[in-house]
Amino acid sequence: MDSEPFSTSLYKWDTRATAAAAAPHRLQFEHMAIAPPPPPPPQQPSSFPPYCVTTRPPARELLLTLEDFFQPYGIRYTMIAKIAELGFTVSTLLDMKDEELDDMMITLSQIVRIDLLVGEKYGIKAAIRAERRRYHLLVGAAAGSGHVDNTTNPLDALSQEG
Repeated sequence: MDSEPFSTSLYKWDTRATAAAAAPHRLQFEHMAIAPPPPPPPQQPSSFPPYCVTTRPPARELLLTLEDFFQPYGIRYTMIAKIAELGFTVSTLLDMKDEELDDMMITLSQIVRIDLLVGEKYGIKAAIRAERRRYHLLVGAAAGSGHVDNTTNPLDALSQEG
């Protein structure tokens, strides 16, 4: 007895009949596949003049690594490695106050048991102050801090008195 008489008769179909039935639908969408995509819309010029466009301040993520940051200030590589092991980055150091920097350096000398040289203490502080100054100059230049606010004129205020 044949073990597959049921399956051969059940799944047998004429592939030519299905292809002929599907042909009208295929022809309906064929012109869409052949047509090129529409051209992109034209670039519209900005409605603002170039001097009105504001620029964002530079991101602090673009700052240097700790090694590059402290290299010109004479800080030992082992000290830089310990600062990095404690989880400090250039960005976090720049956001710290002077008291917090002192606490960080005390933590380095007590917990990690590394003696900070006097020059290294001043080098760390000098590097951070210089980078803060540079960052504020960049932000100030981007924000247009050179503009003097002259909405109140002291001469005008004096002329209004008595």
